[in-house]
Amino acid sequence: MPIGGTAFMGENQHPRLTTTYLNQLNRTGDPAPGLNVGGRTDMVNGGQVGFSGMIAQPYDGFAGGKLTITNPWAVQFADPQVGPLYGGVYQYCQVDPAATAPLVRGGIVFWLDEDILEYVVSAAGQSGTPLVPRKVAGIAVNNTLPGHWDFIQIAGIAMVLFTTPGTVGQAVSFNPAATPPIPILGGAMNENFIGTTRLTAPAVNSLSPVKLGPYNF
Repeated sequence: MPIGGTAFMGENQHPRLTTTYLNQLNRTGDPAPGLNVGGRTDMVNGGQVGFSGMIAQPYDGFAGGKLTITNPWAVQFADPQVGPLYGGVYQYCQVDPAATAPLVRGGIVFWLDEDILEYVVSAAGQSGTPLVPRKVAGIAVNNTLPGHWDFIQIAGIAMVLFTTPGTVGQAVSFNPAATPPIPILGGAMNENFIGTTRLTAPAVNSLSPVKLGPYNF
């Protein structure tokens, strides 16, 4: 499984934020690692062209980097127009460039290929022929576009999107064959277990806190 956050020959450095908030309103991710120039997305000599016409270089070493924050800092990093964040570990990953739709904030995401260190995630819980389950990567923080880079949450209390109501303290799992794999309340603590509901009870089509782990992250 990809192991982000370990500095080695300039790779996986502590990633920087390219916006004010981790879950900024209308954020769709960075078109290149550590780079959100907010303009054209064409690449010239390995750099990205912004509004000014200047070429900005991406920070490839941030790929897979992990950002660890406490609850007080999570409050500062949460967009009040979007909702809360909690302390934990957030990893900087790329959304599958071949995906046909963006991630959904609060959705479960999976490693596209856990055998190589490319830090690419997908909303699809299965791959291959015949289909086999993918390894859980974490929870989407934003509606990140295909091919873009952004943070997912891999540890701590994450805001997870539920489609059914529940209670505090329930186990949360998923069915990898579902499209997309939605959280199941009261599921077994097996390889599809992602955590336990905390703080507030899940409601229909809303985001609620889940304490992640410890099995898949």
